[in-house]
Amino acid sequence: MKPKYPKILPWLAKEAGVPAAKAEALWVEALCDATRECAVVESPEYWQSAVSHLRARLATESLLRRAAPFGWGYVIRLPGNQWLHSMVTAEAMFMIGIRTASSFQQRSCYC
Repeated sequence: MKPKYPKILPWLAKEAGVPAAKAEALWVEALCDATRECAVVESPEYWQSAVSHLRARLATESLLRRAAPFGWGYVIRLPGNQWLHSMVTAEAMFMIGIRTASSFQQRSCYC
């Protein structure tokens, strides 16, 4: 028997940043958890439990996907141009500071 997927599953997966295939697998796991918890299958409590398990699993999966090795996930996900722009700006500010300091050293007069 093919599991019934909620109509909101693609939207929830998109909001969590999880692929649709992974969200469907998480839905099947949530159904298994709800089956273990509830005495009557396909009751309102059963579906409520399944959806709450799905949302918890999607949140966990979302956090796992955000966390890259060594905690650098936020840097990896930044758009490349924005990250590169900030690095160029930092380098330019550093060079301005060096040039300013060297110009003060050259202007000093020992007369």
